[in-house]
Amino acid sequence: MTNILIIGDKNDPHIASVVNHLKKKNATVIVINPLGDTKGNITYHFSPFKIVFKDLDTKINHTDIDAVWWRIKPNLTSYPNNVSEFETNNFVYREWQLTLEPLFSFLEHCFWINRRSSDKLVRNKPYQLFKASQNGFKIPKTLISNDYNSIQESTKDFNRIIYKPLSYFIVPPDKVLYSNIMSIGEILDNKENIKMAPCIFQNYIDKKYELRITIVGSKIFAVKINSQENELAKYDWRRNQLNLKYEIIQLDKIMENKILALHNDFKLTYGAYDFIVDKNGDFIFLEVNPAGQWLWFEKELKIDISEQIATELIEKTAHNNVYN
Repeated sequence: MTNILIIGDKNDPHIASVVNHLKKKNATVIVINPLGDTKGNITYHFSPFKIVFKDLDTKINHTDIDAVWWRIKPNLTSYPNNVSEFETNNFVYREWQLTLEPLFSFLEHCFWINRRSSDKLVRNKPYQLFKASQNGFKIPKTLISNDYNSIQESTKDFNRIIYKPLSYFIVPPDKVLYSNIMSIGEILDNKENIKMAPCIFQNYIDKKYELRITIVGSKIFAVKINSQENELAKYDWRRNQLNLKYEIIQLDKIMENKILALHNDFKLTYGAYDFIVDKNGDFIFLEVNPAGQWLWFEKELKIDISEQIATELIEKTAHNNVYN
């Protein structure tokens, strides 16, 4: 029997979907959630050394874990009411992080989705853009800076300027910072804010449509997103993702091989890639999310990403996990 450790929220529907497939395949699953109420338990023992994971009625030693899926998403369930609560939340988060992060070493015998070293590096957007360009993909004209003068000079030949954050900004219940078109005047008005932290500025590219290309292992799921048919989703399809039209498409072999090469270069097992297809039919790389969501279009299009993740977790073993 395969023993699977999942770091994430069992109430996350993506995790619930994969767990359902894992149990159908007779796997034992433990979920440890550092960000919510259903945490599970982890205990380090040192004489002799062992780590014990407990979730409800299940108990597994670290030496018996076969695969790990690290899927921690931003916590949107609560928001601190005061400074004391804010500091308490930060303290709890740090304690969990310092407890969980060493697992990449203590569970190095396991198969991981994704390896912590790869996951942390690939979450860095300057690195993503550099590697995509290095692998032959077109990217938008891009500047990442907090230097207003440099931004003003470098973006003057952009058709339109689109701003993107390097990370995320979420204030519950529904305030999310998305990509936005900005004018030179708006950049000037936000000059002091720009100085506070670097921002991504890109030349806006007119789109025919967009692609979400999800890769699990070497299996590709390519979905066409008709974002330009929806006014709210034109600049960032996530603004209205549940009300868009999606279609399964087949990539040609050249594109399949090219994106798999990039995926392998990133040393990922799972990755959700976002592309623009411009008016000329060219594919423009935007970003990859190593923990990107898929469930809403999986259900609509009846594709089996959840089952493929479960299959990877069960079938891959330590000796064929090359991404150490």
